[in-house]
Amino acid sequence: KELKGSQVNSVIYEYYQRKIETKTKKQALGAVMNKLLRIIFSVLKSKQSFRLITPEQQVEMYQKILQKAA
Repeated sequence: KELKGSQVNSVIYEYYQRKIETKTKKQALGAVMNKLLRIIFSVLKSKQSFRLITPEQQVEMYQKILQKAA
């Protein structure tokens, strides 16, 4: 499918594409908005700058934290 604009955040776009497989477009858009709000809140809470990472990178970082705690 051709995009009218340019992709700014490929991770969010891929998340949206996964959601429209099981939800209506409006429900998928609502899920994306919810995800963006959670990201914004997390950035504000941690007082760190936003870094764009893939879900796979997130899992890898989380596993490293668990290994340090064990």
